[in-house]
Amino acid sequence: MKKNACRICGADVTPYGKATVLRKYEVQYFECSACGFVQTEEPYWLAEAYSEAIARTDIGLVNRNLFNARVASSVINWFVDGGARFLDYGGGYGLFTRLMRDRGYDFHWQDKYARNLFAQGFEDAVTDTSRFEMITVFELVEHLADPVAELQKLCASTDHLLISTLLVPESRPKPGEWWYFALEHGQHIGLFTRQSLHALAERLGRKLCSNGKSIHYIGTRNICPASFRLAVSGPGRWLADVACRRSTLLLKDAGGDAADIR
Repeated sequence: MKKNACRICGADVTPYGKATVLRKYEVQYFECSACGFVQTEEPYWLAEAYSEAIARTDIGLVNRNLFNARVASSVINWFVDGGARFLDYGGGYGLFTRLMRDRGYDFHWQDKYARNLFAQGFEDAVTDTSRFEMITVFELVEHLADPVAELQKLCASTDHLLISTLLVPESRPKPGEWWYFALEHGQHIGLFTRQSLHALAERLGRKLCSNGKSIHYIGTRNICPASFRLAVSGPGRWLADVACRRSTLLLKDAGGDAADIR
């Protein structure tokens, strides 16, 4: 792909704005002329940005994992096989994996940067022979220097990806005008629009379904958009919690009785 090209669809990009990253690097941002994807220049600062896998400013980590556990549980119960194996890719400290196992789902963890604190013993990895019912990719795609190549690897191991990333608002804020640019830690190097998610799904040979805000499915299943929006909404998550409650894996993981302790 040519140097000044969109990392998603390969179209030409134009200057979108500049901002100071990590409080010292003046970085140029570009916008794709075709799909609207917003990307930085070549991210030469990433080694420094990942000196800590989880940014100190990420104070929403716990609340986000609690929310994502409810969303993922609902999507699984509505659309895929809840009794199969799952992987949380880019799983951070393992909190989400632990929460999902507590909810009764056979989740496993992979992250090449972070230390697994909460899901030790349940590490796994995408390999040439691995297979998972669904792979969750939460707050990760905006970190990737080559999103297409990275997700292609995941698609070889699953039919279903569940992704979280905030879409660029219609107001098209410039760098420094929207908190999700995350200039303080420098890890967000590509921001998606709905059009760029469509382009990504096409590159992967998959279908897209999105709530239009932050939760997105890319996979082989043709999901009704209204059903997906309901599944990830508050009422849909509540219905899934009530109707599809599974026996926790908490005691089984601890080596004890696997009886439901809820």
